[in-house]
Amino acid sequence: MWLEPEDERWQRLVAEIDARHAGATDLTGRPWAEHFRRVALRLCLRYPEPDRDQLEAALLHDALMTGGGGRERMAALGLSEAAMEIVRVTTPPPNADYYRDYHAVTAEDDAGYLDYIRGLAASGNTAAIEMKLADVCDTIDQMRVARDPLIIAQVPNRYEPSRAILEDGLD
Repeated sequence: MWLEPEDERWQRLVAEIDARHAGATDLTGRPWAEHFRRVALRLCLRYPEPDRDQLEAALLHDALMTGGGGRERMAALGLSEAAMEIVRVTTPPPNADYYRDYHAVTAEDDAGYLDYIRGLAASGNTAAIEMKLADVCDTIDQMRVARDPLIIAQVPNRYEPSRAILEDGLD
């Protein structure tokens, strides 16, 4: 494996992500499906030996959110129990699109998110912490590039503290 696996299974998962998110864009106008591959790529770049469960969880880390297809989707795609567990513990409550409405975030939302991140960091689940850290870092980059004043404020209020908490959880 260079950065991404080259086998048919990986290609099938990537194609499924592309199809599921067709037409959706991220904060910078790029195809939303690219976010999932970037999270997997960040795992490959940051950690010398990410395991397959982490990489597949990175591709499907929204599966438990609204419209994500749930556990049934992950099982149908052949994810292992370990990969599904990474997705479960890295999905912020309440497992919906609550945290994707970037223009309607309150201080209480930020506090709840940080509580969730503290719990994840304290869990000792290294595979999940690494995957969530990759996700948070990609979100930070997207927010900074977008430069929307309503969104960029979340970097210091939610995502930079989250990154620091997760990094501390790996020490």
